[in-house]
Amino acid sequence: MHEYHGAVEIIEHAEAHAKSKGHTKVTKINLVIGESSGYSFEAVKGYFDEASVGTMCEGAKVTVRITKTMLRCPNCNELFPKKPLMYDCPHCKTPGIPTDAGKEMAIDSIESC
Repeated sequence: MHEYHGAVEIIEHAEAHAKSKGHTKVTKINLVIGESSGYSFEAVKGYFDEASVGTMCEGAKVTVRITKTMLRCPNCNELFPKKPLMYDCPHCKTPGIPTDAGKEMAIDSIESC
């Protein structure tokens, strides 16, 4: 259900962005969603299509760039992608610690006219 609220927030932000430029139509929204964000792009897109009816965002193309979940080695400070059931640094084999990379759900850019 958080995808619905995320979709509504995307619409509100995109409309405010378009209005600030004097535009009347949002044509494209590019999202960034992390693998560990808990958001499903398909669900966000479905709710977006439903909630945008009658708004400046109706019919806008929505794209997504998926970001990898990243860990940081507390020993050598290496940033590396988390792999299933593998948490060790590829350089020194120390178990990595979670970072915020891969947890995001954000608007990357908005196009309007």
